[in-house]
Amino acid sequence: MCSPDDRIVDERAGTAETSYAVHSFPTARRATLRTRAPHAPRTGPARTTTGDGRHATPEARAVTPAAPVRAPHLYPVDLVRVVTFACVIAVHTISTTAPLDSVAAGGFVVLLHFTREAFFALTAFVLTHRHRDEAPGPLRFWRRRFLLVGVPYVVWSAIYTGLGLSTAPLPVGAALRAFGHALLTGTAWYHLYFLLVSLQFYLVFPLFRALLRATRGHHLLVLAASAVLQVVTDLWLHVPTPSPTEATVLPYATSLLVSYQFFVVFGGVVAMNLGAVDAWVRAHLPLVFVAPLGTGAAVELWYRHSVATGATAQFAADVFQPVIIPWTVSVVAAVWGLGTLWADRRDRWRGSRFVEAAAARSFGVFLVHPAILWLLATVPDAPAARLQRPWETVVTYVVTVVAALTFVEIVRRTPLRPALTGKPRRSARPAVVVAGGRAGVAPIGVPGSRRSA
Repeated sequence: MCSPDDRIVDERAGTAETSYAVHSFPTARRATLRTRAPHAPRTGPARTTTGDGRHATPEARAVTPAAPVRAPHLYPVDLVRVVTFACVIAVHTISTTAPLDSVAAGGFVVLLHFTREAFFALTAFVLTHRHRDEAPGPLRFWRRRFLLVGVPYVVWSAIYTGLGLSTAPLPVGAALRAFGHALLTGTAWYHLYFLLVSLQFYLVFPLFRALLRATRGHHLLVLAASAVLQVVTDLWLHVPTPSPTEATVLPYATSLLVSYQFFVVFGGVVAMNLGAVDAWVRAHLPLVFVAPLGTGAAVELWYRHSVATGATAQFAADVFQPVIIPWTVSVVAAVWGLGTLWADRRDRWRGSRFVEAAAARSFGVFLVHPAILWLLATVPDAPAARLQRPWETVVTYVVTVVAALTFVEIVRRTPLRPALTGKPRRSARPAVVVAGGRAGVAPIGVPGSRRSA
């Protein structure tokens, strides 16, 4: 999952379309991302349009060229985001409705655990792509990011702490201390660690970006070193009998950025070398689509081996295992590959609007869906408990997705939108067409794309 403001461009339904193609390095085939105004004429002088598609006045045209140019929207990111969120709701639904010692359920959960790492890779990718060629002012960047994510984090931590207290009441003083502890550790509910880790990443992002730029030309070495460190971290965290030090750290490992550092570096490196990576994926789609079959089989075989040698299903399905690393990378690459195929044809597919709308609402869905699961499956006389397995899981999943989307859609129309979904209301921005180019078409290049990893 990405944070609320991580869409590459603003949502401007009906004002402009972006056709996706490759940002190419000299070693890859050349292509561009083109931003295209709908129904633009093929010939004639270039025009400047306003956010609602009308031609701008001469005064507007005079000031429009000075508007800041933002990175174009990458539609494959939408599909990666939607698939990841669909899978994270699935893993939470299975974990909620199935017994913890279910070997079959654990076999699904361990595969779906790619979602956690994919969240952080996607967050790093989007931020790095957005600020790749222009460093954000640290104070302004932190203020904006901490408001967009920090406010929902505090609000939802309070909501989920309240849900917990509704079933296990505490005195006021103890409740406030528990809330404070939850804020510091990301433990108000099982999914809020993501927001806390995101805040940690925002804190170090200026340094992270500077490191990636300083190591241009050596990104493969950076990625390899990061992968080795991730393997060591996973081996240290995934132990059946932890030492006293490990036992102290393990309850909070989920909420520490260092626990996911490879996936953050992976996302950043891909963003810095997007043209070359995208070209490679497009040129090797059969391999990209087959790779998850091999890495997924390895994950499942390791899981079954762990269970057979005495591990519990819950421990064997742990996310902090080295075998999860290649599985996550291969799944993200495969979904990106699907995203490129979809993006190239999105104008001809009726489901495109749904994918884009779901991506825009994904952060709010992520925040609210555990509360819906709690109401459906864990409260006394929960509705889902009346169903037999596997229908309990299937029906709960479908109802949770629909209810979460409905909730977010309602909240988006209220003043609570920023606090509950992290999405501020935005006014339409001018759609600029470069003078001297074909009307309605603005090719967007990639500054500084002469280097690769």
